[in-house]
Amino acid sequence: MVNLMANDLESNIEELLSSPGGKILHEVSKLLRKRARFFAVIFTLIFVIGYPLAGEFIAWLVSEETGFRPSSDTDVIVLHPVELILLKVRISVYSAIMLTGIVFSVEMGRLLAKSETFKQRMKEADLKLPNPNFLAIIIAISSVILMSLGTFYAIEYLVPFLLDYLAKDATAADLSTQWTLTNFSGFISSLVFASALGFQVPIAVLLLLKFEIVEKSDLTKYRRHIWFSSVVLGAFLSPPDPISLLLVAAPMIILFEFSLLLNKIIR
Repeated sequence: MVNLMANDLESNIEELLSSPGGKILHEVSKLLRKRARFFAVIFTLIFVIGYPLAGEFIAWLVSEETGFRPSSDTDVIVLHPVELILLKVRISVYSAIMLTGIVFSVEMGRLLAKSETFKQRMKEADLKLPNPNFLAIIIAISSVILMSLGTFYAIEYLVPFLLDYLAKDATAADLSTQWTLTNFSGFISSLVFASALGFQVPIAVLLLLKFEIVEKSDLTKYRRHIWFSSVVLGAFLSPPDPISLLLVAAPMIILFEFSLLLNKIIR
């Protein structure tokens, strides 16, 4: 019985590996083995360069003159000796993973573009590789611009306002304001990420309408539901306080309404 199951498993694996999808997976694994040292060098190089830069970034982050610390009455502290080192390592590792992932994606695209198996698979599925066109370029540029606007909004307005408000609120209650370095940096990064992502709403709405995935009448009919969903998404993306929620969700709602107006104009 065990031998029969083992034989069935072996035959299924052989069948999978001989299929077009299995051949593509084999080519990907071959690429990983062949380029593993290259990816490791890229990762290590970015990590080594990123570690001291992470220290400079943290110093800027907590500086009262150039960073986000509201006032000299607010202290950013570390709770254990290696907290600063661990934070710099975390930032360096995240940066290395992200940039190495981009390099890997480019290498993967080059591999698939040259792969006869992949081309055959696409042909069998009656699919075509999308060619860069005017719409794709506009979407990419618009996405980068909106992400930059979201980041600018967070860094210049959202984060300073919230930190100043929270510090003054604690002072009014006759409390000393002390934030741990990890929580302080995490609070800021979550707000920046939430704003950068939330500002992508026009891209999503206009694409849904352009490709007729949804009708404009449906969006206007369920406007209140979409507003509520924006609030829920804002609560998920932002730190757990009502003011952060409002300041993250409000731009998404405004951009949603702007997208409907823009769609009406360009149509």
